[in-house]
Amino acid sequence: MSLLNAGHLYIARGGSIIPVLFSLGWLFVLGVLCVCALIALAWQHFTPAQPLGPRVAPLPGWSKPALAVLGSAWLGIGTGLLARPGFWADFVPWSVNRPDAQALGVWALALGIGVLGALAEDDLGRTGSALIALPGTAVTMTVVLVFRASAVDWSSGPALCLVAMIAGLLLAGASGRVLLTKSLVPQPRH
Repeated sequence: MSLLNAGHLYIARGGSIIPVLFSLGWLFVLGVLCVCALIALAWQHFTPAQPLGPRVAPLPGWSKPALAVLGSAWLGIGTGLLARPGFWADFVPWSVNRPDAQALGVWALALGIGVLGALAEDDLGRTGSALIALPGTAVTMTVVLVFRASAVDWSSGPALCLVAMIAGLLLAGASGRVLLTKSLVPQPRH
């Protein structure tokens, strides 16, 4: 998205030295991440698959509908912001331009795919890193929203939805961690 909207970057428009250098740094970091992603993808493709082993902590049945709704919400808003940012930008509770809407779409899409992927995996033991990342992401988003609270239209429906979606990330990660911990405790034999 950064390259698609490159004309909006300071490096293309010009300006003071700090934003221009930041734009250069941003493009460099994105380039390095793209190369690393391609290397990881190739490595994964050429590495023989190992057997997964048994599921140690399947998701409880009551959690699956909530995870499906949470993942679908993030996936839906992310897809909308990415594909049609002009329309879907109205679903963001602060003003965003096209590049910002599409960047938010990429992040939301990744969150949605991650949550739905964990649902498809159906094992808390195999999604341990996600159980750390979800609450971490929720806390980070909350901190950003607290510091930028004046820019958010808190009386809007999109703000309420965003708060619910962030709370869902926090609850999904925290409850998953608790359930995983309980499932790994050896049960006494009778």
